[in-house]
Amino acid sequence: MNSENLREDGNMHFKSGDFETALSCYTKALKLSTDKKDAAVLHRNRAACHLKLEDYAKAEEDASKAIEVDGGDVKALFRRSQALEKLGKLDQAILDLRRCLTLEPKNKVFQDAVRNLGVQTQEKVRLMSSTDSRVDQMFHILLDPEEKDVDKQQKAAQNLVVLAREDAGAEKIFQSDGVRLLQQMLETKKSDMVLAALRTLVGLCTGHQSRTVSVLGAVGMETFCAVMAMDNEPVSLAACSVLHAMFDALKEGMTKDVRGKEGAVILDPSKELKSMIHHLLEMLTQASVSSHGRENSLNLLIKVVPRKSLRDPNNGMTLWVIDNGLKKILEVGGSLVEISGSLAVTETTRMSASVLLNKLFDDLKCDAERENFHKLCEDYVRSLFEKHGMDGKLRAIQTVSCLLQGPFDAGNRTLELSGIMDSVISLCASERETDQQVAVEALIHAAGKAKRASFITANGVTLLKDIYKKNENDAIRIRALVGLCKLGSAGGTDFSMKQFAEGSTLKLAKQCRKWLCNEGIQASTRRWAVEGLAYLTFDADVKEEFVEDKAAMQAMFSLAKSQDKTVIFAVASTLVNCTNSYDREEVDPQMLELAKYAKQHVPEEHPKDKKDFVEARVRKLLVAGWCLL
Repeated sequence: MNSENLREDGNMHFKSGDFETALSCYTKALKLSTDKKDAAVLHRNRAACHLKLEDYAKAEEDASKAIEVDGGDVKALFRRSQALEKLGKLDQAILDLRRCLTLEPKNKVFQDAVRNLGVQTQEKVRLMSSTDSRVDQMFHILLDPEEKDVDKQQKAAQNLVVLAREDAGAEKIFQSDGVRLLQQMLETKKSDMVLAALRTLVGLCTGHQSRTVSVLGAVGMETFCAVMAMDNEPVSLAACSVLHAMFDALKEGMTKDVRGKEGAVILDPSKELKSMIHHLLEMLTQASVSSHGRENSLNLLIKVVPRKSLRDPNNGMTLWVIDNGLKKILEVGGSLVEISGSLAVTETTRMSASVLLNKLFDDLKCDAERENFHKLCEDYVRSLFEKHGMDGKLRAIQTVSCLLQGPFDAGNRTLELSGIMDSVISLCASERETDQQVAVEALIHAAGKAKRASFITANGVTLLKDIYKKNENDAIRIRALVGLCKLGSAGGTDFSMKQFAEGSTLKLAKQCRKWLCNEGIQASTRRWAVEGLAYLTFDADVKEEFVEDKAAMQAMFSLAKSQDKTVIFAVASTLVNCTNSYDREEVDPQMLELAKYAKQHVPEEHPKDKKDFVEARVRKLLVAGWCLL
């Protein structure tokens, strides 16, 4: 097809409302066009498509190309004015409209557009004028050392935060030397002041790359990290929110060449991104960082480390993080608060480290990259195990557990290092509670794969049973029970693959429910009972008994609302199992017969996993959940 035919097709699709197809036709026609005037018309038509698709930056770009060829193209001028208005560039939009009126002074559409835009411009001027005095007044109240009215200061701080959420307000704060004044608020070290400053900075940085770069340069990543490291959870979380908004603004610039509401564009923010990630990695192992600060640093890294994006097809940022920060992440994952000099961590920090390690490993593209990851992990664990005495062995085993919960291939390889498994087995019999707890948790996580589960079934079941029966510490006993639950569920939903004797899984589940309902036990210990049920509810007999135990169901739902978020996955897994909500492939009857003929193992469905049983369980779970509301 030639350019003219493609343009006619585009016009037809545009009239029918298929703007994307019309845009495609005009683009193809442009590639074939050799005439400047014809190309200008196509650019003008593409601008109309972009306006309909709400891509205003591209609409402005195409309309401008048409105007370059013919400055009197009234349609192109009007379309550019519409795009500029949507982009917030009202002064430029009104200039284009006035040119349209000069060319067609009696055009009512142009007259109305100029009138409406004039009203918008006046409103913007009025808003900015009133905003000026509001911003000045608020900063004066907040930073005046003689101001003693606490309520007045709190109201001013809240107003500043609200104002920063509007683009006009955020821009006015920025232009009124606001960044320096906000920095002064951070330096007061007063929690209310610091929180207000941080929440205002979120408004300044959200969706605005050039302001973000300016704030980052003025305040400095060191200051933000120091605030996030404070032993004050709300302040630390607010600092984390600022950095997250900054990351989003900078990363958006890596996938967009044109910014809508910004005058300045930072075409390559990779330097700033790398510097910010470097500071977050450094925070992980600094002794002065609070447990909340360390947790927030990990969570930020989980969210912002680039993954095979359009601008990073060779996962360069991930490889850089592995080379510069993997050992730091492993150190956090292997931390034990019971050991002197250990890093401060929250209850969920080690799980966050596992998630980050898993994200990094999943982003690797080839065997050489994965082998490097394995080697770094093995070298780190071996160094701890061989050179740092008993505490080093404990931290090494804890690091293996962290890997087993994340990139389990790396975890399995470190578990096979000389002496690791022997130490796990021997530590189970230690007199120290910490030794037993670390060892039992390692066994639980190691039983995740069939190869390792079969080894532990042969060598560790007796040991776990002894710990469960003879240990007087509930925190250790419940972990040993979970290890048995995990091994007992190795056959999954396959009714024919029972690991333990008939009735054993029902006994284990009964004990899990008993512990789950015991409010005298700490929530951090009771959550292991849910972990055990998450494994045992692969067995339909266990599912049926569980949904008949209203107290256990309600205890599980209540525990899910606690501050310990590590329990949520176990609760979700238990619900998925009880309702058979996991993906199940339809079995091809011919393939089934072929498997039987070849004497291959064919999984069997439990009779109580049929549709009627599942629907009945769903109803009972809904009733139990409804009773808690």
